[in-house]
Amino acid sequence: MVKVISTDPHESVVKRVICKHCGSTLEYVPVDIQEQTLTSYDGSSDISKFIVCPTCSNRLWVTNND
Repeated sequence: MVKVISTDPHESVVKRVICKHCGSTLEYVPVDIQEQTLTSYDGSSDISKFIVCPTCSNRLWVTNND
C-alpha cells in the first residue's frame, strides 16, 4: 500500500523561473505544466509545454528538461 509521508513537493522536482513580463519569481512542479499542440504552416505539429504566471497571466514556455 502507498503511504503518504508528505504532501509538500520534494525539492528535486520544484523549479523556479522569472516571468519576463511582470518580473515575478515563480516556483512550479510538474503537475503545474500545461500542454498545447502548435501547428506549423507546413502542417506539422508539436506539443509545447507552459505554465501560467498567476500575477499577470502570461504564458511561460518551459522545455522538456524542466
